[in-house]
Amino acid sequence: MGFAVRKATYEDMPAIAALLAQARGDGLAPEERAARGFIQGHLSDRILLNFIGGTGVFVAVHTDEHGERKVAGTALTSDPAAMAGGDGPPARTIATATTSGLTDFALYGPVAVDPRFQGRGVVRLLIDAVQKSLSPDYSAAVLFVETANEKSLAVHRHLGMREVGSFEVGGRDYVVFAFALGD
Repeated sequence: MGFAVRKATYEDMPAIAALLAQARGDGLAPEERAARGFIQGHLSDRILLNFIGGTGVFVAVHTDEHGERKVAGTALTSDPAAMAGGDGPPARTIATATTSGLTDFALYGPVAVDPRFQGRGVVRLLIDAVQKSLSPDYSAAVLFVETANEKSLAVHRHLGMREVGSFEVGGRDYVVFAFALGD
Protein backbone atom coordinates (compact mmCIF):
# COMPACT_ATOMS: atom_id res chain seq x y z
CA MET A 1 0.00 0.00 0.00
CA GLY A 2 1.52 3.34 0.85
CA PHE A 3 1.43 6.69 2.58
CA ALA A 4 -1.17 9.43 2.67
CA VAL A 5 -0.43 12.81 4.21
CA ARG A 6 -3.07 15.00 5.78
CA LYS A 7 -3.54 17.57 8.50
CA ALA A 8 -3.84 15.99 11.90
CA THR A 9 -7.04 15.96 13.89
CA TYR A 10 -7.49 15.91 17.63
CA GLU A 11 -7.99 12.13 17.40
CA ASP A 12 -4.39 11.82 16.15
CA MET A 13 -2.95 13.37 19.31
CA PRO A 14 -2.05 10.12 21.13
CA ALA A 15 -0.20 8.75 18.09
CA ILE A 16 1.59 12.07 17.52
CA ALA A 17 2.58 12.37 21.18
CA ALA A 18 3.93 8.80 21.17
CA LEU A 19 5.93 9.42 18.00
CA LEU A 20 7.41 12.66 19.40
CA ALA A 21 8.30 10.97 22.69
CA GLN A 22 10.06 8.15 20.83
CA ALA A 23 11.94 10.66 18.67
CA ARG A 24 13.49 12.44 21.67
CA GLY A 25 15.92 9.55 22.05
CA ASP A 26 15.82 9.68 25.83
CA GLY A 27 18.22 7.21 27.39
CA LEU A 28 20.49 6.97 24.34
CA ALA A 29 24.16 7.85 24.44
CA PRO A 30 24.94 11.18 22.73
CA GLU A 31 26.66 9.39 19.83
CA GLU A 32 23.63 7.17 19.23
CA ARG A 33 21.24 10.15 19.42
CA ALA A 34 23.38 11.99 16.87
CA ALA A 35 23.36 9.04 14.49
CA ARG A 36 19.64 8.24 14.89
CA GLY A 37 18.41 11.83 15.07
CA PHE A 38 16.37 13.39 17.85
CA ILE A 39 13.94 16.13 18.68
CA GLN A 40 14.05 18.40 21.68
CA GLY A 41 11.53 19.33 24.30
CA HIS A 42 8.34 17.91 25.68
CA LEU A 43 5.04 19.07 24.22
CA SER A 44 2.09 18.96 26.57
CA ASP A 45 -1.36 18.10 25.26
CA ARG A 46 -2.27 21.80 25.52
CA ILE A 47 0.71 22.83 23.39
CA LEU A 48 -0.01 20.09 20.85
CA LEU A 49 -3.62 21.31 20.67
CA ASN A 50 -2.31 24.80 19.91
CA PHE A 51 -0.21 23.44 17.04
CA ILE A 52 -3.16 21.49 15.63
CA GLY A 53 -5.44 24.51 15.92
CA GLY A 54 -2.84 26.84 14.40
CA THR A 55 -1.09 26.45 11.06
CA GLY A 56 -1.29 22.70 11.52
CA VAL A 57 0.29 19.41 12.35
CA PHE A 58 0.73 17.08 9.41
CA VAL A 59 0.72 13.29 9.62
CA ALA A 60 1.91 10.69 7.14
CA VAL A 61 -0.33 7.67 7.56
CA HIS A 62 0.86 4.30 6.31
CA THR A 63 -1.66 1.69 5.19
CA ASP A 64 -0.32 -1.85 5.13
CA GLU A 65 -1.40 -4.80 2.98
CA HIS A 66 -4.08 -5.68 5.55
CA GLY A 67 -5.62 -2.21 5.45
CA GLU A 68 -4.26 -1.27 8.87
CA ARG A 69 -3.29 2.38 9.28
CA LYS A 70 -0.48 3.76 11.41
CA VAL A 71 0.92 7.27 11.83
CA ALA A 72 4.38 6.89 10.30
CA GLY A 73 5.54 10.48 10.62
CA THR A 74 4.53 13.94 11.74
CA ALA A 75 5.58 17.53 11.13
CA LEU A 76 4.44 20.44 13.27
CA THR A 77 4.15 23.98 11.94
CA SER A 78 3.40 27.30 13.58
CA ASP A 79 3.12 30.98 12.92
CA PRO A 80 6.12 32.90 14.30
CA ALA A 81 3.80 35.15 16.32
CA ALA A 82 2.67 32.09 18.29
CA MET A 83 6.28 31.23 19.17
CA ALA A 84 7.74 34.70 19.76
CA GLY A 85 9.06 35.60 23.15
CA GLY A 86 11.65 34.06 25.34
CA ASP A 87 15.19 33.33 24.33
CA GLY A 88 14.99 29.65 23.34
CA PRO A 89 15.59 28.04 19.96
CA PRO A 90 12.21 29.04 18.42
CA ALA A 91 12.71 32.74 19.25
CA ARG A 92 16.33 32.62 18.09
CA THR A 93 15.24 30.92 14.86
CA ILE A 94 12.76 33.71 14.19
CA ALA A 95 15.44 36.35 14.86
CA THR A 96 18.01 34.55 12.69
CA ALA A 97 15.56 34.13 9.80
CA THR A 98 14.55 37.79 10.01
CA THR A 99 18.18 38.91 10.10
CA SER A 100 18.85 36.79 6.99
CA GLY A 101 16.20 38.80 5.11
CA LEU A 102 13.21 36.47 5.39
CA THR A 103 10.03 38.31 6.27
CA ASP A 104 7.08 36.08 5.47
CA PHE A 105 7.72 32.64 6.96
CA ALA A 106 6.22 29.90 9.08
CA LEU A 107 8.08 27.72 11.53
CA TYR A 108 8.50 24.05 10.65
CA GLY A 109 9.27 21.37 13.19
CA PRO A 110 9.71 19.30 15.10
CA VAL A 111 9.49 16.44 12.63
CA ALA A 112 9.50 12.79 13.64
CA VAL A 113 9.37 9.58 11.62
CA ASP A 114 8.78 6.13 13.10
CA PRO A 115 12.10 4.23 12.71
CA ARG A 116 10.28 1.49 10.78
CA PHE A 117 9.45 4.00 8.05
CA GLN A 118 12.67 6.02 7.91
CA GLY A 119 14.43 6.17 4.56
CA ARG A 120 11.15 5.78 2.65
CA GLY A 121 10.52 9.42 1.71
CA VAL A 122 8.20 10.27 4.60
CA VAL A 123 9.90 13.61 5.38
CA ARG A 124 9.67 14.61 1.71
CA LEU A 125 5.94 13.78 1.70
CA LEU A 126 5.42 15.85 4.85
CA ILE A 127 7.33 18.79 3.38
CA ASP A 128 5.26 18.62 0.19
CA ALA A 129 2.06 18.79 2.26
CA VAL A 130 3.40 21.70 4.31
CA GLN A 131 4.36 23.56 1.14
CA LYS A 132 0.94 23.06 -0.42
CA SER A 133 -0.99 23.97 2.73
CA LEU A 134 1.00 26.99 3.89
CA SER A 135 1.96 28.58 0.55
CA PRO A 136 -1.14 30.80 0.37
CA ASP A 137 -0.10 32.51 3.62
CA TYR A 138 3.71 32.26 3.73
CA SER A 139 6.55 32.34 1.22
CA ALA A 140 8.99 30.20 3.22
CA ALA A 141 9.36 27.89 6.20
CA VAL A 142 12.25 27.91 8.64
CA LEU A 143 13.51 25.39 11.16
CA PHE A 144 16.35 24.87 13.59
CA VAL A 145 18.55 21.82 14.01
CA GLU A 146 21.07 21.34 16.79
CA THR A 147 24.52 20.70 15.30
CA ALA A 148 24.83 17.59 17.51
CA ASN A 149 21.93 16.10 15.53
CA GLU A 150 23.97 14.69 12.66
CA LYS A 151 21.10 12.73 11.10
CA SER A 152 18.71 15.68 10.98
CA LEU A 153 21.40 17.94 9.54
CA ALA A 154 22.09 15.36 6.82
CA VAL A 155 18.39 14.89 6.00
CA HIS A 156 17.67 18.60 5.69
CA ARG A 157 20.77 19.23 3.61
CA HIS A 158 19.90 16.26 1.38
CA LEU A 159 16.44 17.75 0.84
CA GLY A 160 18.07 20.93 -0.47
CA MET A 161 17.19 23.27 2.34
CA ARG A 162 19.43 26.29 2.56
CA GLU A 163 21.23 27.34 5.67
CA VAL A 164 20.40 30.94 6.57
CA GLY A 165 22.30 31.32 9.82
CA SER A 166 23.18 29.86 13.17
CA PHE A 167 22.92 30.64 16.87
CA GLU A 168 23.82 29.28 20.30
CA VAL A 169 21.56 28.70 23.29
CA GLY A 170 22.73 27.25 26.58
CA GLY A 171 26.02 26.02 25.17
CA ARG A 172 24.34 24.25 22.23
CA ASP A 173 24.86 25.31 18.63
CA TYR A 174 22.05 25.38 16.08
CA VAL A 175 21.72 25.82 12.32
CA VAL A 176 18.69 27.59 10.83
CA PHE A 177 17.40 26.20 7.54
CA ALA A 178 14.82 27.68 5.18
CA PHE A 179 12.85 26.30 2.26
CA ALA A 180 10.43 27.92 -0.15
CA LEU A 181 6.71 27.34 0.00
CA GLY A 182 4.74 27.32 -3.22
CA ASP A 183 6.32 27.68 -6.63
